[in-house]
Amino acid sequence: MGPEESPRVEPVEHSADESDEVAARPMGTRSFVYGAKTLVTSLVALLLVLFVDEGFAAAFWVLLSCGLLGVMFSLIERSTTSGAEVVRNRRVNLDVVATVAFALAVTAVVAVLQR
Repeated sequence: MGPEESPRVEPVEHSADESDEVAARPMGTRSFVYGAKTLVTSLVALLLVLFVDEGFAAAFWVLLSCGLLGVMFSLIERSTTSGAEVVRNRRVNLDVVATVAFALAVTAVVAVLQR
């Protein structure tokens, strides 16, 4: 599917006298989806910390902070931009995988430094 075939989301038109333009915007931004998926991944890391080894604590904190940042950025985007962003789940999944790889790298560095 090329860029010319992707669906285009038109911005929502609002009149100047509408009191709450932001409420009409959907919460489907890429940042929100990324943040939500990363937060779920941090729960997996938390389970690893609780049941396997405390060495995964660094990965948990990295994933938790990245997930929270994604959700916070989506709230900022919702209040400052107009219209909706087309969310490509493949791209979001690649972002989450890259974040997990980063969290594992941080975990490896922390493990080496603690020895």
